[in-house]
Amino acid sequence: MKKMKTEINKIKNIILILLCLVLVSSVYGTEGKIAKDTEYRVITDMAGRKVKIPISIKKVLSTSPPPTTFIYMLAPEKLGGWVGGPSKDASKILPKEYHNIPNIGWGRGETNYEAYIAAKPDLVFIGVEVELDPSRAETVQEKFGTIPVVCIENSRNATGYAKTITFMGDVLGVPDRAKMLNDYYLGVLKEVQDKVAGIPQDKRARIYYAEGNNGLSTDPSGSPHSQLIDVCGGFNVAVCSVNTGSGMTQVTMESVLMWRPDVIITTSREFKEQVYKDETWNMIPAVKKRNIHLTPSKPFNWFDRPPGVNRIVGIPWTAHVLYPDIFTDKWFREKAMQFYSLFYHYELSDEELTSILND
Repeated sequence: MKKMKTEINKIKNIILILLCLVLVSSVYGTEGKIAKDTEYRVITDMAGRKVKIPISIKKVLSTSPPPTTFIYMLAPEKLGGWVGGPSKDASKILPKEYHNIPNIGWGRGETNYEAYIAAKPDLVFIGVEVELDPSRAETVQEKFGTIPVVCIENSRNATGYAKTITFMGDVLGVPDRAKMLNDYYLGVLKEVQDKVAGIPQDKRARIYYAEGNNGLSTDPSGSPHSQLIDVCGGFNVAVCSVNTGSGMTQVTMESVLMWRPDVIITTSREFKEQVYKDETWNMIPAVKKRNIHLTPSKPFNWFDRPPGVNRIVGIPWTAHVLYPDIFTDKWFREKAMQFYSLFYHYELSDEELTSILND
């Protein structure tokens, strides 16, 4: 009987030990799951989608140039690759520690999803216009598999960057930096818009945006590519259709002669170099007055292409080009140097600024 009692106690002890092991396993398993879950959070992106992203973001990519520039300005150490990045020459206007960020290319063809996946980013930003293409986000997400796709809006709207900067700053874990950039951006935008608001319509500068080597492609008012003309109180003389996407509506020489712009802004060096030699172009007031302005472009264009956050510095530049008596050279140069310090993480010298403007 005593032996049987001893055996029963052994069995009880074994059962007790097994129960303890099951309990411990259950607790540790739960803790492991909780620990895993706490590495992520769920956000609502700018397309209204619920997206699960890592709390600690170390590397991100984008599928187009405008969001890529946002990433560099907010958190350059987290940018995994340029899309439509600066040229080797232009990259000199960036701190040395960011010279080796790889360029993953840019084209209007199919995105190389395999290259993106191989780079192993924590997430990928895409710029969307939800009203125009509501299904695009989910289509892209399917291509990227388990890599979170986060949508942003207003990456091409020169008056709507603030919300995007704030949102991306939160996602990237740099909200204070986002506020600093917005303070500059909203301040210069308000100052320019307030000052040009009182200019009568018949006194507004008449602007033609000349694109292409012959200057006969343009973007009218309402296009994101020519938006800074509208923002800075100019009158865009082009009367033509808006080409969605890449823009650059073709126009005729006869139309430009009829529009009679007082100022021409161009992104084409070749056009500016040859236009003064052309008899027909010399019939236009802007050419007669030699009032043609090549947009600065280091490390990114100040006016367009990409029509992204890089254009913030183009707001004081365009305002100065259109209304130099209101927006003086001294004022503009101060704003430009502040921009490079805040957004490009580079302390631009006065000589370097002059070189960029004359390049």
